[in-house]
Amino acid sequence: MGERFQPTTQRLLHLDVLRGFALFGILLVNFEWFVRPLQGIVLGAQPDLAGASLVVDWLIKALAEGKFYALFSMLFGAGFALMAERASKKDKPFWGVYLRRLVLLLLFGLAHMLLVWAGDILAVYSLCAFVMVLLFRNTPARRLWKWALAFFILPVMLMWLGSLAISATQFDPEIHGSIIADMEADTDRLRETVAQAQRIHDEGSWRDNVGQRLNDAAFIFGNFIFWVPPILGFFLLGRWLVASEYLTRPKEHQLFFRRWRSRGLLLGLPLSVAGTAMMYQAVQTLPTLELALGMTLFLAGSVLLALAYLSMITLAARHLRFLAPAGQMALTNYLTQSLFWTWTMYGHGLGLGVVLPRWSHLLLALAFFAIQVAFSHWWMARFRFGPAEWLWRSLTYLQVQPFIRGHA
Repeated sequence: MGERFQPTTQRLLHLDVLRGFALFGILLVNFEWFVRPLQGIVLGAQPDLAGASLVVDWLIKALAEGKFYALFSMLFGAGFALMAERASKKDKPFWGVYLRRLVLLLLFGLAHMLLVWAGDILAVYSLCAFVMVLLFRNTPARRLWKWALAFFILPVMLMWLGSLAISATQFDPEIHGSIIADMEADTDRLRETVAQAQRIHDEGSWRDNVGQRLNDAAFIFGNFIFWVPPILGFFLLGRWLVASEYLTRPKEHQLFFRRWRSRGLLLGLPLSVAGTAMMYQAVQTLPTLELALGMTLFLAGSVLLALAYLSMITLAARHLRFLAPAGQMALTNYLTQSLFWTWTMYGHGLGLGVVLPRWSHLLLALAFFAIQVAFSHWWMARFRFGPAEWLWRSLTYLQVQPFIRGHA
């Protein structure tokens, strides 16, 4: 994967810190979708937000949405590269073990998606990783970032082509009016679907919600062309960061991270803010040139800000090491977030989703994550892995792994 790469055999503190940081950002973004149906993601922001709720929602979209899944995806790709290199150094089998690991992740993800919350990312990561292994298993390191860039451009290009095609029909008012009418009818049907899903979330039983999650899953996978390419791109970018030794030897590449901290913030912030402004209330079922431009700016801002966040946290990792235990058991913490908050927000649990204002989500996310960090410190002082990590690892290697610290 890289001629100069010298694999490390020790756990890298800054990667655990980065995972912990990304875990908080993912919780912050997911809060909206613990109370809103996922299919509403293409209908723009909630129309009735005002005051502090509007400010919080806008800031989360501009500063967090699209940035933390990107960060986590880069770390996933980096983890793949590290596992492959370590296995190569120890002359141990890798591909069979890694594919079994992905199959298990897919099963965990599907169970999470159908039984707990449709916004699962684990199944998506597993499927994207299969594509990465199939198509980019032996891609030279120098090409990884180029392929990543191509995957970032692909969905944007498709949006531009669709928008331009519809715009071109304006020369024939009859055809243009018919296309717009059909799209508006589709949007009206989607609004009805979202309203029905909202009633199920607010009032339905757990079984009702499982049925709704089947519909949500069909919607998510039906729009794969817009989310699979960027995730693959971030996987490959993470692999490149490891193969180029930036993430394995950060002390030797301080200038690289300082530069990307500055570039990411100076360029990413205005691009993300501009993209958010253009897409905030946009209905994405109606492709327009403005929507294509907004999507372009937003995705570019997300890539740059994700790199800025990665660089900032890597540079400050020693001061943020309190996040490392949460990152070490990121899978357990991620599953716990959705288990707890869907039960808290949905009608089959406490049903608080209909009464908690949007501004409160920021405070709740901060408080809950602080509890997770504290618990992670307690847990990792006593055990080698988080519960979900231990199960995943034991099934991957087909052998019960040591669990309690001090026990072989």
